[in-house]
Amino acid sequence: MSFTTEYLESKVLTATPHQLHLMVIDGAIRYAIAGESALLAGDFARAEAQLVRSNQCVAELIAGLKHPQYPKLVDRLRSVFVFVQRALSEGDRRHDPRRVADALSVLRLHRNSWIALGKKLAEEAAAAMPQEAESGFSWAS
Repeated sequence: MSFTTEYLESKVLTATPHQLHLMVIDGAIRYAIAGESALLAGDFARAEAQLVRSNQCVAELIAGLKHPQYPKLVDRLRSVFVFVQRALSEGDRRHDPRRVADALSVLRLHRNSWIALGKKLAEEAAAAMPQEAESGFSWAS
């Protein structure tokens, strides 16, 4: 096993659910960008391979939507991700980089929203910390 593989495996195994979701989003974006570039270059075999990988990442995002407390939100997110999957598939099938660009716009918006959510949750968690933490005491020091 190479150092890079060990590092990536360690990163995944120690990531929070929030970080894992972000890694999958980043993968979907990275592969979609590569697919879009391949389409623009006329390399349809490479485009297909990259767009299939992006679509697999989006399928993982859909599979992770299982929160019973917010069924309407989950249904809406599922619909958004299904749109992305269709756009990626149609972009591949029709050799249309504009469809891939549509999918990328949605994925980037979701990524930005996910990062903002993470920051908000971190702020709320910090605000909820006990008074002792504010006095300078820390188990980590």
